[in-house]
Amino acid sequence: MKTLSNNKSNWQQALILLPILIVVVATVYFYRLTTETGFQTSIELPKIHGVILKEAQLLTKVQLSNHLGQAINHDYFIGKWHFITYGYTQCPDICPTTLFTLTQLADLLSISNDKLDTQFDFYTIDPDRDSQAILSQYIHYFSDKFVALRAQTSQDAQNFQQILGIKVEITRAYANRTAQHVIKNEDQISVSKGEPLYQISHGLTILLINPEAKLQAVFMPEITELGMNSFTAEVLYRDYLKVIKYYQQSSLL
Repeated sequence: MKTLSNNKSNWQQALILLPILIVVVATVYFYRLTTETGFQTSIELPKIHGVILKEAQLLTKVQLSNHLGQAINHDYFIGKWHFITYGYTQCPDICPTTLFTLTQLADLLSISNDKLDTQFDFYTIDPDRDSQAILSQYIHYFSDKFVALRAQTSQDAQNFQQILGIKVEITRAYANRTAQHVIKNEDQISVSKGEPLYQISHGLTILLINPEAKLQAVFMPEITELGMNSFTAEVLYRDYLKVIKYYQQSSLL
């Protein structure tokens, strides 16, 4: 009789422990599933010539205008991927070269039939000299489908450049009225007496905005054999596809 009572007690203890064992087994199984079968709660950032932002940065306080004089705000960037390059129309080489590379990228996207809704934008960092009329003429040298953007006020420019990490330095000075030329950075620049000197320096990156109007990636130039920084359409195309794939996978989590 005592043995029967002990057996009954053991069964009662087993029934009490059964739910706990089920939870433990399920936890171990789920852990092994997520670590060994490739199912991950986070996605590894792909390698590109630049940086993919794990936490994309929302564009805020956007107050710009385009080369047609139309107002541009946050809503303009929603629904499409936007490539943004920046510079100024009097830039002698880097800015037009980068824009030309983006025309090649646009051609690649058109040929590939990837059906990617992509817009290309050029943002001037020199709105004092790059008027709407000048931008309209300049951007059409490259493509009728490209859009040129400018800020109307210094505060609008600061807001836009800060959220995108655009670094700009503009130096304004006047030549010595008694001198016919000045020496700057080991280059001799001929100027008239009292003529203003206007020097602009800026970074060299291409920015990618996702369809939610968030900064998703920053593309960096490659260094050529001659030590020059430049972009190539083929590399930008491959990296663009990587960013899109990462964005789509992240959206599913």
